[in-house]
Amino acid sequence: MSDFTDLDMLYDYEKDAASAAMGYMTLATRAHHGQLRDIYLRLANEATNAHSKASKLINQNGGIA
Repeated sequence: MSDFTDLDMLYDYEKDAASAAMGYMTLATRAHHGQLRDIYLRLANEATNAHSKASKLINQNGGIA
């Protein structure tokens, strides 16, 4: 059985936030409806902000982001 550290969890969260940002941005480029595109862009921005915060926490805990 493996034990996950806080840093392991932060790395996982950072990866997921980056994937979400890329996915939402891709959907925004494919959306033809303006309001839907705006929603996807806002979601991409929020995921990017979450990624940035996770990266800072990783660096503060001695990891490399």
